[in-house]
Amino acid sequence: MGIELKERLVGYADLACIKDNAAELDIAIGESTLWGKGIGTNSILCMMDYASINLGITIFNAETHEENIRSRKMLEKIGFIEISRIGNEEYLGTENQLIQYRYK
Repeated sequence: MGIELKERLVGYADLACIKDNAAELDIAIGESTLWGKGIGTNSILCMMDYASINLGITIFNAETHEENIRSRKMLEKIGFIEISRIGNEEYLGTENQLIQYRYK
């Protein structure tokens, strides 16, 4: 689903790997000037609400890079719990640890 701000598309929130009552939650806000303004948090909460009501999703998984502090703080503020640190991936030009989160 697209994330709109003042009638323009600024990002997306989506669900992947949907199985039974669980799904992986992804989000991206494209413009860095919009980061840290609560748009991502609000969008994730809307997507979680939609998925719970319409798809019966009760377990949400998410993944972010260790150095993506804003993303980590957002997930933890919502109530996601770190469950593992598996894998590495390039993030902002350097190899970075991936962190997996879960919300029940």
